[in-house]
Amino acid sequence: MKHSRTAMWVSAGAVAATGVVALVLLLLPGATTKPEKLESTELDLSADIGQFAQRMSAESGYTPPSSAERTAIGDAVRLVLDGKPLDAKEALAAVGYTIHKRVDTATRRSFYEVSESADRSRGWGRILIDEAATARLGVEVPHPKADLGSEQLGVGLFRQVPGSVLVIAGAHRRAAPDKQADMAHTNESVFETVHELLVQRKVPVMQLHGFRNETAPDSDVVVSAGPHLHSPYAEQTAQRLKDAGLSVCLSWVTGCEGLEATTNVQAKWVADHGGDFVHVEVSQDTRFTAEARDRVVSALARQAAGR
Repeated sequence: MKHSRTAMWVSAGAVAATGVVALVLLLLPGATTKPEKLESTELDLSADIGQFAQRMSAESGYTPPSSAERTAIGDAVRLVLDGKPLDAKEALAAVGYTIHKRVDTATRRSFYEVSESADRSRGWGRILIDEAATARLGVEVPHPKADLGSEQLGVGLFRQVPGSVLVIAGAHRRAAPDKQADMAHTNESVFETVHELLVQRKVPVMQLHGFRNETAPDSDVVVSAGPHLHSPYAEQTAQRLKDAGLSVCLSWVTGCEGLEATTNVQAKWVADHGGDFVHVEVSQDTRFTAEARDRVVSALARQAAGR
């Protein structure tokens, strides 16, 4: 009996000691534990993206990513799309990116944002992924500020379509030489990496641009599929816009010189690999008039929803 009691005391002491050691380890400086979930913060997405675009400079603000950096971010976005945001956070930290959970105050919808850490500014852009639904639409804004108001078209569409993934360039298109910062004309970017990932996952993509009124004075919107000019998806999208009462230039019918996306790298990638992609150019007057802008967004949302 004496030996049994001694053994019990020793066992109890060992458990207590283990607990103390664990507590000490948790309290040591730098000790961390993996969180069970991401804490969420609220923001007005429209205002936040508007401020983000306005801060861009046409003279600087972009550093090209390496192939390894592009791959790492693409792999992390894949994890988020697969419902593993915490695993993505660990992967992103190695390349100076992070993931946050946000709640848009206008819609109360929550989403994940993959973007640069607060202490980094390389202009690689932001990726917003709706938390509530499987990805069903890619919304791309390659020229924020340069195509002023195109970022608000992107926000509007993201808000209207559950399951959207919004990809916004992180720098002005002229922020670096040789079109390195022009996301529609470089395939060595985070923007392109995410684009390819979405298309590989059979997610349709709408890319939003803006043009000066005088470039196509008789049109509110110009629609193209890129190098092939038309596709069933582009034709359906154009019809939705026409049904909304908008004047639409069909690049495969009348031609819309300079706005046809024949050199757009994302369009070229889809043309080579298959997928649904539409390039939508919106006039300045239409972008800057709330009612007309809303008609564009609603028409695109109907196309995304298949109704």
